[in-house]
Amino acid sequence: MLTEWTHTLVDTLVAKGVRDFVISPGSRSTPLAISALLHPHSRTHVLVDERSASFFALGLTRVEESIRPVALICTSGTAATNYFSAIAEARIFELPLIILTADRPHELRGVGAPQAIDQVNLYGRHVKESFDLPLPDQQSLDYAAHAATRSVLLSIAEPAGPVHINVPLREPLVPELERLRTGRALGEIARQNTAAPSEELIAALEAERLLLVIGPQLSLEESEAIIAYAERSGVPVLADPLSQGRRVASHVVCSAYDTWLKHEETASRLRPERIIRFGAMPTSKPYLIFSKSVPTTVIGHPANWRDPLLQDFITGHALSLLNLESTAHDPTYLQQVKQAERTARAVLDSVDRKQLTEFNVVRTVTDKNAVAFVSNSMPIRDLDTFLQAPSPLRVIANRGANGIDGIVSSALGATFGQEHAYLLVGDLAFVHDINGLMAAKEQKLTILLINNDGGGIFSFLPQSTLEHDVYEALFGTPQSLDFASLAAGYGISYTHAATIDELESIIETPAEQSRIIEVRTNREENVNVHRKIWEQTNRALDELWT
Repeated sequence: MLTEWTHTLVDTLVAKGVRDFVISPGSRSTPLAISALLHPHSRTHVLVDERSASFFALGLTRVEESIRPVALICTSGTAATNYFSAIAEARIFELPLIILTADRPHELRGVGAPQAIDQVNLYGRHVKESFDLPLPDQQSLDYAAHAATRSVLLSIAEPAGPVHINVPLREPLVPELERLRTGRALGEIARQNTAAPSEELIAALEAERLLLVIGPQLSLEESEAIIAYAERSGVPVLADPLSQGRRVASHVVCSAYDTWLKHEETASRLRPERIIRFGAMPTSKPYLIFSKSVPTTVIGHPANWRDPLLQDFITGHALSLLNLESTAHDPTYLQQVKQAERTARAVLDSVDRKQLTEFNVVRTVTDKNAVAFVSNSMPIRDLDTFLQAPSPLRVIANRGANGIDGIVSSALGATFGQEHAYLLVGDLAFVHDINGLMAAKEQKLTILLINNDGGGIFSFLPQSTLEHDVYEALFGTPQSLDFASLAAGYGISYTHAATIDELESIIETPAEQSRIIEVRTNREENVNVHRKIWEQTNRALDELWT
């Protein structure tokens, strides 16, 4: 019965659309792991580090333009606790993970049995649902299929998110292999229909000076629907780099707003009557400050509230704009926004591309027809500033909990099977997930490692005014690591680029396997060159309005 039962569980997951199973090896999970490995229509990935495995799975959910659920499998005990960070990210950023945790049978729970912890509802409110399955027998066979079906549907139902299936198993744990080599084909994902726009949304769209904002999480299809409506109606659009809106060629799309919103007079002159935002809060901090004083309507899913300012909320979907008729708006507002956009963009484009700076490392990939995974802290902020629309680059990041853990593994998952893929990452985030490199050998990920020997983003924050010794000990945190030796230990190609020309020359050669290109920068110089750019853009914007 063990063979039939675990096969039913895995086969149902595949039939409902789960293609990838990420396996953390262990004993108690043996029948689950073998069932996934031998299924004729699954794709399995074995990673021995559970934390790396979970972030790799997180990345795999985004390999396609539309998210697809991915299953994680681990043994009993503390193995499951190592998945927690990735699950928290999946919950906030609406990514469909299905976590299968093998467990001791009920009689071995709470009695001091080895490798046993309380796994029932282990992830609490960080998952959408948690199933504690009965032991495998004939009576529970149908329920195993039921739990698998519900888990897939729940994981992709908007807002998407993680689901936990706890699977108690008794010894013996080795199933019959031949039965497991059969199974149903990979199923199609049941996508939700999008309703027509609500009367509330239609009313909000009637504001004369209207600003549309596309935040992180939105797909290319959703971004295109918003931009098409904006073009019909003459409305400016601010497109976050993680919205995919910057991949769309349109005269209404703005990508330099993080720069021109820093200028007080520009922000004041371009204050709209209303903002309508789709998706999560954008990366840009100047936008966050700007939007605090503007009536804002957020369109999204009430089950995953993504607005820290507690503004007006309407349940809805971007695709509901597809067939909506255009609305008349003040044409001078779009013209003014475009003036600010052109002014800031002209300054940014004039910045010397050959100077060895962190933002110029980022700029080397902004025109690539590729996939780029971008680490939190400085890389995503520099990309937000310098990624000009339209760009063919597909950008992905972990912007739910905004942590720097699991970045390497997430990037490897998100770019799995891609011919042209990049990771933009700082040295501390890279070190946080160094074990992620164990999954890199069979892929072609180019890792652009920006090494400023510490936490560069803190140099822009008030902590930077602390006494040097205090600041360096708690925030600068230099590690002074030899990344060439670390790369060699994991069998990954390593190169140091001393100039931007060297970097561009190296990345022009297609990667045959994963590689690390280290670029060394200075934290203090990085702050200074950023401030000089802000001074130049402020002067240009001063002239614009005089």
